This record gives sequence, C-alpha cells and structure tokens, in this order.
Amino acid sequence: MASYMKIRLVFIIPGIILIQGCEDYLDKTFDNNSPRKLVVEGAITTDTTAHTVVLSRSADFFNKGPQLMETGALVSISDGDTTYLLTENEPGIYQTDSTVYGRTGKTYSLKIITAKDSVYTATEKITGLPDIDSIRAVYCKSIDFDLRKNVFGDSIYYYGYEPEGTGDYYLWNLYIDGKLQTDSIQKKVFASDEFVDGNYIKDFGLFFINEDELPSDTANIEIEMLSISKNYYNFVVGLMLETYWRGSPFDGPPANAVSNISNGALGYFRASDRKTAAITIIRKPEAK
Repeated sequence: MASYMKIRLVFIIPGIILIQGCEDYLDKTFDNNSPRKLVVEGAITTDTTAHTVVLSRSADFFNKGPQLMETGALVSISDGDTTYLLTENEPGIYQTDSTVYGRTGKTYSLKIITAKDSVYTATEKITGLPDIDSIRAVYCKSIDFDLRKNVFGDSIYYYGYEPEGTGDYYLWNLYIDGKLQTDSIQKKVFASDEFVDGNYIKDFGLFFINEDELPSDTANIEIEMLSISKNYYNFVVGLMLETYWRGSPFDGPPANAVSNISNGALGYFRASDRKTAAITIIRKPEAK
C-alpha cells in the first residue's frame, strides 16, 4: 500500500507542475481586415445532371455576417477534349447544362476567372465504383447519445464486393423520398478500403433513420455511393478534425483543410463515379 501511494504522488505532482507551467496570455488585437479568400465547393459526377460549383468568400471569424457570394466569374470544367461553360443561375452558384456527365477514367479540370481577373484551377480524376449488390433496412432500437435515451428506427445496411487493390475511397449520401438528408459534412459517411480490400462487404451499417424522420408509413430510401480520391478523403477528415471532431485537450492547432484549388483558395473540386440503390420502407402499425 505504501509503495502504491508513493507511485501515485510521483505522477500527480509533475502533472500539477506541468499544468501550472503551461499558463500563458495572448495579447492580440484583431482588426477584422484579414483577406477574404475564395471558397470553392464543386463537383462533377457520372450522373447526367446540372453539375454545380459554388463560389463564395471566407468571413471574419469573430464577425461572420451573411455569406458573401462570388459573382460575375467565368467558370468552366474541361476533360481535355470538351470544355463545359457554367452559367451563374443564382449569385455565386454556377451550373453546367443538364445534359453534361462525367466519364470514369477521365481527368477533369476546373478553371475559375473572377471578375477581378484572378485565376484559380483544380484537377481531379474520376475513379470507377464497384456495383452495389443491395441495401437492406432493419427496424431496430438504437441509442441517441445526445438525448441519452433509446430510439427506434431503421438501420440501413450495405452489401457489395470491394475490388482488389488498396487505395479506394468512398462517400455515401442518404435520400428519403428524393430529398437529400445528408446535407452537411457530419451526416455523410466516408471510408477507405484499408481493412476490407478485395472482400465482400456484408452488413455495413451506413445510416440510422429515426422513425420520426419518415414522412409517412411508406417511404422510398435511396443510397448514393460516390468514388472519391485520397486527397478528397483527407480533405473531409481535415474538415471534421477542425469542426465536429474537436473538443479534446489533445487537439492540434487549428488549420484549414488541405484544398486542391490553386492560388490559395479554400474548398475542393471533386470528380466522382456515382451509383445508387433504393428500397421501400413500409412500416407496420405494430412497429410504432
């Protein structure tokens, strides 16, 4: 017992000294004149649709105000053979024609020329996706850690082969009756094939749909699967580390997520293959 108490004191006392020794004061005045960097959020996929690039400007941390959109820019996407010009349909929101689609194996380049003639570029290659075998919904009980209580709903599971060869990265979105539910980064699911390379993926839980989130007893559930690059995967991880994964005393110093946009801009231009799978959830009266 005596030796145990001695060991505890040996560790506690240096800990107290360390905490006291780390105290410091920062005397800094912020003038709110930091440069507003261009922020790019854009993508092209193999889906035939109007592909979107959103341009805005960064804001002051202490006085954000309304989002400042970047208007009047010339925006284009090229695959080396064809160049697609984007139209500014709303302030800062630029879109291709609805007949445009990307092709797997091709490299796509984004070019932005702002109204002040600043030029920004980015390049991404579309990597192909494996087929989705199926998805399944299982009504079950889960735990809502925020509310600290049990909740009931449907777990959505994914099934499919993962091709051999490490270095594949994926992102999944959830739609209910055609409406995107994963409309912010923390709601999306993303993963690498590091631990499942070349295997059949079975019972991979993607999403949990609380029964209160379904608009009716019958709902169409669609899963969108996207191929993403290693760089985009690291970009998403970086965003999460700076936002939803912060709060630990071991957090590193704040830093912007690594971008693939040139000229010091923030954000990312992504190029993805896209595949979907859908099921219909029919709730039985006794399920509620």
